[in-house]
Amino acid sequence: MKNFSIKPLEKENLSELLTMLKEFAAYENKLAYLKCDETKLSNLFLENEYAKAFILKENEQIIGYLVFFYTISSFLGERGIYIEDIYIRENFRKKGYGRKVFEFIGKLCQKENIAMLSWVCLNDNAQGINFYEKLDATHLKDIRTYRLDGQNLAKLNDL
Repeated sequence: MKNFSIKPLEKENLSELLTMLKEFAAYENKLAYLKCDETKLSNLFLENEYAKAFILKENEQIIGYLVFFYTISSFLGERGIYIEDIYIRENFRKKGYGRKVFEFIGKLCQKENIAMLSWVCLNDNAQGINFYEKLDATHLKDIRTYRLDGQNLAKLNDL
């Protein structure tokens, strides 16, 4: 394996992060949903630290990114991490880097006494599903993910 590293996002990486977000959105056929720009990314990750972002590198070449934020479980009374995105550019997949990212997050969970790690996976992402099952991740079949955004979220003010 070449020299793989995970580094915190820095301001000079915002443009490349946005480029990769577009690549990821295109990969998931969700490009029409992408509304982010460098200013929003800076606000989320650098100015307010609402979430954490990391740049993945092979040698010094940027090959992907990781985005997560902290959560809690009221039932467990424990803290958790929710992985929003792990993206590795196509030419760099199947080199063991996904496992390295999970090892990085696992060590962070251990260091910070975090009890759970959660994420979602598209139903048609067979490669991802296979990878997660090899990690012995549990597919929570009794839970659905819902979202309110845009006009539907604004309608809550009219209730």
